Amino acid sequence: MPRRKKEPVISPAMLPKVGITEVQAAGGRYLLRNDVMFTAMQHAQGEFSDFFLSLRDEGKVFGHRCPQCKHLIIPPFMKRCPACNFVEMSKEYVRDLGVVVATPVITVFAPSRFKGQVPFGTGRVFLETLEGKLSDTAMLIRVRSTRGTIRPGIYRKGTPVKIAFRDERKGEIEDIFALPQSELTAEQLAKSPLLESEIEWGRLEEYELGQATPQLQEALREVKIHFQKLAEMIPRSARATANLANWNRIVNVQTGGGNFSFAVEKGKLRVQDESAEEADLILRVKDPSVLLAWLRDSTEDIGEGFGSPALTDLVVEGTVVLNKPELETITRLDRVPRSLRRDHVLTGR
Repeated sequence: MPRRKKEPVISPAMLPKVGITEVQAAGGRYLLRNDVMFTAMQHAQGEFSDFFLSLRDEGKVFGHRCPQCKHLIIPPFMKRCPACNFVEMSKEYVRDLGVVVATPVITVFAPSRFKGQVPFGTGRVFLETLEGKLSDTAMLIRVRSTRGTIRPGIYRKGTPVKIAFRDERKGEIEDIFALPQSELTAEQLAKSPLLESEIEWGRLEEYELGQATPQLQEALREVKIHFQKLAEMIPRSARATANLANWNRIVNVQTGGGNFSFAVEKGKLRVQDESAEEADLILRVKDPSVLLAWLRDSTEDIGEGFGSPALTDLVVEGTVVLNKPELETITRLDRVPRSLRRDHVLTGR
């Protein structure tokens, strides 16, 4: 297995800048001082080591079964059965097929360690034994989808899943993840282990846009106009420019009324009438008026509140679909409307 380049546990991007800032809060003005606490430690995998070595080196999952009560636990968090006078349990490999226990939890706002992975889903899975029965305990595991970002409706209680393995494994639970069996071919379901590189990702064709009606085309025309207006307003706001700073992305937008693209580069927004040949991210939404509502919040002085949900909310609920789990571009764009208001760009004051 090729060696991976070693990286620090704490990303340099997360290190605080030296300095003191002033904030206004209830009770008066306060000073905030950036500081850092560094604690280096190693955690032993302990009795779990064999389980993680099996994931890493063999591409297999095993549990422990009690020889008396036949209870099968996955992962193997005990070596002796407490219900049978602590008799020693035996190692038993299982299949990489199973079902989810319940609808998985979708994480959108995560600690810094997982910031680049959101949104992601986490659920519990019962795995099949070689005889086709299910394990007695469920394994906590990441759940993914080949059809863009994880969103409600892809998984529910009892959804059949397949366990897949990352190509480069380190010996941790994130070496594996679950996929709906319905998204895989018969050949992929039969292959063990199924590797991440053998799966086709970002299959947005499953999210159909339908026929381009005159109403949808007109909505798209207005979306482009307001996107261009937003691009012209951002340089007039120091906060909005900072929202997009140090982030470069080309995004293809696919709608039921047609397509266009925009680029975030050097704190600016650039809009193109056509799709880009090479895009970092694809955003798909059936009705472009969904984007138009957000754009009007961004470019028009409509009072204190916002009439449209945040783009992040639209992604989480599945109204807007991304081809991969990357929310950074979306969350940065969501900060822009408030920044424009705080800098009085909309009112001109």
